[in-house]
Amino acid sequence: MFRRIFLAVIITFAAGAFCFGQSAGALRDYVGLINQTFHPDIVAYLQKFRAEFDKRGNKDAAKSIDNYLKGSSGSGFIYVAQDGSNYIITNHHVITQSYDISVTFEKQDGTKIKYEGLEIIAADEDMDIALLSFPKGGRPFTAGLSFLNRAVNEGEDVYSAGFPGLGATSLWQFGRGVVSNARVEFPEDDDDEKSRIMGPYIQHTAQIDPGNSGGPLLVAAQGVPTGYAVAGINTLSARFRQAANFSIPVTQVNAFLTAALGPKPEDERPRLDARLDVFIQGLSVNRAVYEHIADYLSNVCTAENAEYALTEMLRNANRTVQNNIIHAFIYSPVDGMGYAVAWTIENALRQKSGKIAISVDAATPNSKGGYTVSFTVNNGTISSEWVNEYGIWRISAFGDFAAGDKTLVEKREQADKDAERLRTDYGFQVSAGYAHIFEIGPAFGTEFKIRSGVSGGGLRFYISGNDFLQIQGSVGFYFPIRIKKIGLTPYIDTGAGFAKSPAPKQSDSSDSYSSRENPSELSFALSFQGGLMFTTAAVPGLYFQPAYQYNFLPNSLISEDDDRNLHVLFFGIGYGF
Repeated sequence: MFRRIFLAVIITFAAGAFCFGQSAGALRDYVGLINQTFHPDIVAYLQKFRAEFDKRGNKDAAKSIDNYLKGSSGSGFIYVAQDGSNYIITNHHVITQSYDISVTFEKQDGTKIKYEGLEIIAADEDMDIALLSFPKGGRPFTAGLSFLNRAVNEGEDVYSAGFPGLGATSLWQFGRGVVSNARVEFPEDDDDEKSRIMGPYIQHTAQIDPGNSGGPLLVAAQGVPTGYAVAGINTLSARFRQAANFSIPVTQVNAFLTAALGPKPEDERPRLDARLDVFIQGLSVNRAVYEHIADYLSNVCTAENAEYALTEMLRNANRTVQNNIIHAFIYSPVDGMGYAVAWTIENALRQKSGKIAISVDAATPNSKGGYTVSFTVNNGTISSEWVNEYGIWRISAFGDFAAGDKTLVEKREQADKDAERLRTDYGFQVSAGYAHIFEIGPAFGTEFKIRSGVSGGGLRFYISGNDFLQIQGSVGFYFPIRIKKIGLTPYIDTGAGFAKSPAPKQSDSSDSYSSRENPSELSFALSFQGGLMFTTAAVPGLYFQPAYQYNFLPNSLISEDDDRNLHVLFFGIGYGF
């Protein structure tokens, strides 16, 4: 008798283990690996970084970009509606940056089936749920996972299924745990009393790793094909906590599906107005708001404006903003790009300090199926375009600075090239040209200067036949002004040296000179010169120089004649190194 009971128990456990293995294995047919790829503009921009790292020999950084460009991944599972339509349920954050989405199912024998070109039907960023469909409404599945029709209990066994990553490889994982809190809610930001409350969630200990997001939380159930029913969607894990994982309850999932697959509202304007109200409310704070704005950017808006926005941010943002966005970029390049685009919008809206004074001026339907929304901002008007991105109203263009204008990047690149070619600060200059000395006549002039920043000094020479020779040392200040492709450098200097000039006519009281009638004499000379150096980006280093110089010649070193003055106009051409 005892032997029969013992044998029956063994057979029961063996049958249970066999069924467990069969059921868990069957889940692979319904739980898939979700992969997303990025917008071509994002890929092109990141490839520039990769090429630069490659050129510098930084292979690790280049490989990191390669891995990122493969696209992020998560998990999802099959849901078949009553009318037979096939869908995939996953998290919103799994597909939020996507340009193209695919799902791959891997059987126990290693064979894989991949479906590409999935379409986003609906999403809820607050719930963190997204609903995908197969291309052209395809129906490759006759059934999907079943939903649990009750609430879970604390202490109840639950199972996680999905494709967490091991390095750059996503692998199937089936984990087991218990419900540790059947209903939990918590603030999104502990430091903000007005922070929105997240949840309700199911807290559990079934294994969750990066890549499990969007996969099902399951409980054992009888009468369903796989032996498991969906109790929720795994969405996040607590940091600095052990085995504190959270899932969206199936009741929330059902509510989302009802809204997503039910009748669509005939008028989208009320939803847009509500979205605009929250957008404006988030701008009306005394702090940086680019992270708030980033939540409202469409994928296309981020992709098409990221390159220009990142350049502008690095040029003009303060160090705190730069550090925050750079750190975000390192962790997730697309998030960093979104923050940079959002910063350009904030920078255009914000005055020097205080809240952004903004209100909706008008919202009118446009030919693209969205709305053109004009805002009154600080007594001015800025136009924006809003698009319904799988059920969520988002910004597709904002003003002229976030409108996908590729010429902005081209103009910036050309401006950088022009700025590099346009030289206004030199270390050494040499120039020569025509000088007209009013009291003597035509002359040849040349000068050599050494400069450092806004100051400099050098030697200046004027020669007019045998009549006039001036040699001076000079010191002065330079004030470069750059206007697009043109450089203007006003300067002033003072000089001191010697001048050999004709003595004044004895018979004429006017301040004129004639070497034909009077011998030359040597004088100590002081001068004050003001001029302008004009250069362009067309020929780097080449400049034109008009100048006026006033020469003051004190008593002659040879004679005791009265003081005399000379006035000089100089037109020269020079080159700076």
